[in-house]
Amino acid sequence: MSHKVVTGLLKEKMHFKGLVMTDALDMKGVSLRYNNGEAALMAFLAGNDILLTPNSIPNAVAKIKRKVLKNKKAAQRLEESCKKILVYKYLSGVSQRKSIDTAHLLADINKPEYKNTADKLFYGAVTVVKNSGHLLPLQDTVPATTAIVIVGDNHPATFEKIFRQYFPAKVYYLKKQASEQDINSVLKQLPHFDRAVFCVVNTRLSASAHFGITSGEIQFLEKAAGKTNTVLNLFASPYALNFFKNPDAFRAIIVSYQDVPQTQKASAEIITGTRAATGRLPVAAGHFPEGTGIRLPKIRLRYGTPEETGANVVMLNKIDSIALAGIKMHAYPGCQILAAKNGIIFYHKAFGYQTYADTVPEKMNYLYDLASVTKMLATTVALMKQEQDSLIDINKKLSDYLPMLRHSNKKDLGFKEVLSHQAGLQDWIPFYLSTLKLHLPEKEIPTTNVLHWIQYKLGRENPDNVGPDTTIYHHQISELYTVRVAQHLYLQKDYHYHMMQQILNSPLGEKKYQYSGLGFYLFKAMTERLNEQPFDQYLYDNIYHCMGLYHLVFTPRRYFPYTLTNPTEDDTVWRMQQVWGDVHDMGATMLGGVSGNAGLFGNAHDVAAVMQMLMDNGVYDGKRILDSAVISRFNHRYFVADSNRRGLGFDKPLLRYIDHKSNCKSASPESFGHSGFTGTYAWADPENVLVYVFLSNRVFPDMLNTKLADEDIRTNIHQLFYNAFLKKPVPLVKENGHP
Repeated sequence: MSHKVVTGLLKEKMHFKGLVMTDALDMKGVSLRYNNGEAALMAFLAGNDILLTPNSIPNAVAKIKRKVLKNKKAAQRLEESCKKILVYKYLSGVSQRKSIDTAHLLADINKPEYKNTADKLFYGAVTVVKNSGHLLPLQDTVPATTAIVIVGDNHPATFEKIFRQYFPAKVYYLKKQASEQDINSVLKQLPHFDRAVFCVVNTRLSASAHFGITSGEIQFLEKAAGKTNTVLNLFASPYALNFFKNPDAFRAIIVSYQDVPQTQKASAEIITGTRAATGRLPVAAGHFPEGTGIRLPKIRLRYGTPEETGANVVMLNKIDSIALAGIKMHAYPGCQILAAKNGIIFYHKAFGYQTYADTVPEKMNYLYDLASVTKMLATTVALMKQEQDSLIDINKKLSDYLPMLRHSNKKDLGFKEVLSHQAGLQDWIPFYLSTLKLHLPEKEIPTTNVLHWIQYKLGRENPDNVGPDTTIYHHQISELYTVRVAQHLYLQKDYHYHMMQQILNSPLGEKKYQYSGLGFYLFKAMTERLNEQPFDQYLYDNIYHCMGLYHLVFTPRRYFPYTLTNPTEDDTVWRMQQVWGDVHDMGATMLGGVSGNAGLFGNAHDVAAVMQMLMDNGVYDGKRILDSAVISRFNHRYFVADSNRRGLGFDKPLLRYIDHKSNCKSASPESFGHSGFTGTYAWADPENVLVYVFLSNRVFPDMLNTKLADEDIRTNIHQLFYNAFLKKPVPLVKENGHP
């Protein structure tokens, strides 16, 4: 309404040539002082081209009309604005009056890219204004109990759903005007929790209505703040901070601005460390000045959408089809598939069932026997940690740290050649064969196609001689029989010495690439000797629990109901039962389920988290887990001259790509991963910032089922994840001339 500002400053001094419009002229700051169209006339004469919502449009038109008819300058003022408005109508194309196709109107105005832009604005706005003692983002080095208190509603909301994807929590609801009994009940429970998050929801935009936050709710929050470590999360205007006279009572305070699903999702992810906090207060409020905003990092994987990462959804639909086709052809009864781009899990699905009986649907929290992926996620990671701590030097020999090797043909084996499968070690030793009813001389055991020989020759030609030797096993645990092999089957407690002797006595061949798991038994023994603790406990203490991961475990029956694991082989030769919750690998089983070559169980999320940590140079959950230089040394090919593609403990892409082999075509040279005998696969690609995990129990009920590999299911799905981000997709491997 000021001519000096609108015309004198904006138009004349600053040379602004665009359209000038007012704020709403019916707001009380104007309407209480000017009425009957007076405010509209003043704004028009000040130089505005467009007048927003006068409190009386007829009076405004009448006032301006009278002024224009009587005053030449006012008429020129009107002509100026009319011409400008016409110019911009032509420039914008509205003058052409094109008709709009209303058949697709709803889709046109609700395009995914528009929603994504709105989501980004919501996500970027959420502001952390207080964070005492670095409470946020939450970390779980030691599991902590969490309460979520929804203040203002008694219905489940987006916040707790998202939060519980990452942390377990007990949720309490206090509706508007909650009873004193309900309030006291919640207050009584809070001291039993390590931390509590209070979400103030069901708010309003109106300041005169206190943004929908009642005095009773404020009293409850201030009383509850001292009961435990508290986070106050306001889904309301930042001016609501004015209601809290003692913000120091809260360990952390977040302003989420509006009670909508996007801000509920964003604040839950900021608190759990799966999204960075970047927002700043646009105004001063309470004890916090304008511009306040504490930046918090993203410290762990988070769940997102394909659109967030720019993935082609059509390609992802093809992955669904391949996964379901594998189940239909009985390549596996069920599977979990996960992919993450830039730390965002954009694909996370379970398909099929635990068995072909179609009774228990596969779920993403179920655990799979990871088989040889253990070599990477457990043994290799443990060796990197010990290298980092100067307990070992990978440029030296194993016998420098494992004295029992010094009087064997293994005395000169180096870390690098063993980890790269370049040491000439025998591929495997079927330790369990010598514990069957029929004792077989080693010379009778073939060195190739051993699995087929066991199943068909031993099992079918000598059915009376299969099964465990009862002098070596017992049906229940006892002082002499302590090693669980399967349900009601326990091995002699000292049998691991015999297994180790078999490894020491095994022949050494030519030093060329030959995959062998024997060295990983030795690494496990070495780790336990150097650290004076069990191999699994070393990994829990130094890696997994530091990352907040509790679904990567050996011997899963100790931690979970066996029904949360997926069954593997129906063993008709040795254990004589369905293997379920015990490791499938024979050697690892005879070590009680904990070995360096196999034995680890996990779900897709926790496997992906370790792969992400390795890809992110050793940092996860806000902590440095491994040194980046150590990871780089292990993720290197040392025997390329010998046509060996392997890194140290890591599988790597083929030196020259060939169909039907270990990796898909688009995997970069910097990428690394491993596959497992039970039907598992995990791969990370730093160059493309892509993590891929495929878990299945393809060995159910028969370990001789090779359809998963025959049909290139794991690598074709991997290629489709690359294709989802490529302008020119790479064709999938074709089998027998058919896609």
